[in-house]
Amino acid sequence: MIIELGLIISSLGTAFFYAADLGSSAMATCCDGLHLLLNISYGDANTLGNAVLLVVLFLLNRSYINIGTVLCVFTIGPWVNVFTPMLQGMALSQMPLSIRILCAVGGTILMGVGLGLYMAVNRGFGALEGIVKYARERYNVPVRTAKIIQDVLLVGTGILLGAQWGIGTVIGILFTGPVLQKATQSFSHLLAAKGITAAQN
Repeated sequence: MIIELGLIISSLGTAFFYAADLGSSAMATCCDGLHLLLNISYGDANTLGNAVLLVVLFLLNRSYINIGTVLCVFTIGPWVNVFTPMLQGMALSQMPLSIRILCAVGGTILMGVGLGLYMAVNRGFGALEGIVKYARERYNVPVRTAKIIQDVLLVGTGILLGAQWGIGTVIGILFTGPVLQKATQSFSHLLAAKGITAAQN
């Protein structure tokens, strides 16, 4: 399905962050902390983190949850487990800093494009996006402000748990959102032009 393809692309982006070893996006940083705390794989940590956020979203507003929300929880982690060892086997973390930064940029683009494709199908929010939407509707908090607060909390939690952070974290926080927004708009127009609707996916 289109949803799964988007999540696979996003998982590859997350794996690039981990392999570059320069810090990760906000959610990946939090999951890195869980990975270290519980001595589990990056993918399992992502599944656990997303599952916890799904429970939070369920308690806040279960109407935001759809098939895409559930797939997001249980698809990304296993694919991160596939891609991360492959990329780490290429010793990306030992390459020159410029190459590692390019990997972080590539990871950001892949995450944004993958999640944009996933969201364009419009079959449920990811838990993170659902929580931001809830904050906007319930407390009239601007989306940008809610997203910044969410990212700060995720990164802070990850750092407290021992996660690495650095220029990759900054790149992920600053640019994943804009790439995601542009990708969502582009894929929405493309799917509509091809006559593909949410009900068909």
